[in-house]
Amino acid sequence: MAGADIRRFSSDRRGVRVNALLGTGIAGLSALADTLILPAIVLAFFAGQMTRSYVVIGFVAAIASGVWALSRLPAAMLVAPQRRKQPWALAAALVRAAALGLLAFVTYRIPPGGLAGSESSLIRSFFICFVAFVIANGFASVPTEALLAKSVPNTSRSQFYRQRSLLGAILAVLGALVVLQLFREGGPATPRQFALVFLTAAVCQIAVAIFVASVREPLRVAEGRSALPIAAFRQVPQALADRDYRRFIFFRVLLSLTAIVDPFLILFAVTRLGLSGASVGVYVLAYVAGVLVSQPVWAWVARKAGDRACLQISAFFRLMPPLLALVLPYVAASQFFQDRLGGSRIVEIAFGATFWFIGAASAGQARANFGYLAEFAPTRLRSTYATITNGILAIVAFSPVVGGMLIERGGYELLFLVAAVLGLLAVFASGAMTDAFVRGSSAASALRLRRNTGQGSMAGPPSVSIRVDQVP
Repeated sequence: MAGADIRRFSSDRRGVRVNALLGTGIAGLSALADTLILPAIVLAFFAGQMTRSYVVIGFVAAIASGVWALSRLPAAMLVAPQRRKQPWALAAALVRAAALGLLAFVTYRIPPGGLAGSESSLIRSFFICFVAFVIANGFASVPTEALLAKSVPNTSRSQFYRQRSLLGAILAVLGALVVLQLFREGGPATPRQFALVFLTAAVCQIAVAIFVASVREPLRVAEGRSALPIAAFRQVPQALADRDYRRFIFFRVLLSLTAIVDPFLILFAVTRLGLSGASVGVYVLAYVAGVLVSQPVWAWVARKAGDRACLQISAFFRLMPPLLALVLPYVAASQFFQDRLGGSRIVEIAFGATFWFIGAASAGQARANFGYLAEFAPTRLRSTYATITNGILAIVAFSPVVGGMLIERGGYELLFLVAAVLGLLAVFASGAMTDAFVRGSSAASALRLRRNTGQGSMAGPPSVSIRVDQVP
């Protein structure tokens, strides 16, 4: 190696500890921002205040998941050939900060109590800002993951992932507490609490952009290769010819379809169960608790029984929310409940279990999706399988729009019944997946670790479990 090359390589490696700290901060602040605007609860409730159209409300959740995943595909094609990832990550981070800032400004200008009265103009402004944010957020995830992977050396990566998971968990809880405080009874009037939520999330994204700009990108560190989206989708016939993959993708589609119910649970709690808007903060906290409390359990299950078992339990957890939503109103209206346990507080706590199950299931899926795929997929096709799966699930993520149509046609009961049937089918489909877990030897554990740290990723919508705990 020539002297100039030695100096340049040494310069690239300088400051890796600072890079690790900046990367930890990026993950933590992103988790805080994601929690503040949690689409299935906060944004769904905001949309429910703007419009009576359940289809429009379903679009909010669909955009948050589907558009986020789809925007990663062009990002992968544009960013992968580029030597420098930092400019792309920084530009996207600035766009999402600006979009949230504009959304906070628009919402703040609405007079107290005037949220529903400005329906058409507000919905248009909201969707313009929100779509811009989601596209930038999904796009930014690709160069940001690549930038951090280059900037943190392999020798420090394990510690880096632990630190950012810890900070992400702490800030996610902080975000839930902020929402709880803003939506408490006697707190800021509607829509000012939403404006404050969007403003706080925008400040977090500005800080993320500053941290991204401060990362020292090493230009001479080799990157791993992964399948480009176009090349991957050309291999769809080959992937579908794999029986194990067909069973896996059938299960994943069913499991993702159960999210058809998610954005309507908070509206059901307020309109049908008679709970106050203060329950928004309680349910965000329940969701975050589901993610964080379940993670050690998922790690233990994966170690003992494999990632397939995690997916099976996640499917069972996803079955619980629609069943609880179907049963709870009848229980709350029963004479026994009224005489002995009557009170909206008990109903609020009981219904919070639906969001705990959703959070726990999300954490299980984030951990086990690629892990299980890596157990059965051929090494050379692993990244391809992941890309194809992400593309299919991005389309399935628009199912909440259908959920809105079901409510408008047959009410909440029809939606919950359909979601329960889909959840039950997902539980059965999980049992049909191939058990590829290798038990009982340290060699098998080493092989499993090597597979799980391979290239490719099972990306998911921006959430606490995906952004904080899933290794890129």
